[in-house]
Amino acid sequence: MRNAEHGKRYLIDVSKPWHVAWWAKELGVSEDSLLEAVRAVGNQARAVQYHLRVGKPNERRIAPRNTDRGCTLEML
Repeated sequence: MRNAEHGKRYLIDVSKPWHVAWWAKELGVSEDSLLEAVRAVGNQARAVQYHLRVGKPNERRIAPRNTDRGCTLEML
């Protein structure tokens, strides 16, 4: 959200295809991913943006960690 005014709430109107397309492009995701995120967290753009960047709360992310014996996986 490039020019977001501080404290202003932006809502994603999923009933308007052009609105879904614009927000999907703005957030850098597919329209299906955007709609899934709206179903999960509601239509406030900040909540959707956070959900898309962080992922689902119960989902664990795995990052590689270098060790002397090669690369292993470590839970974040």
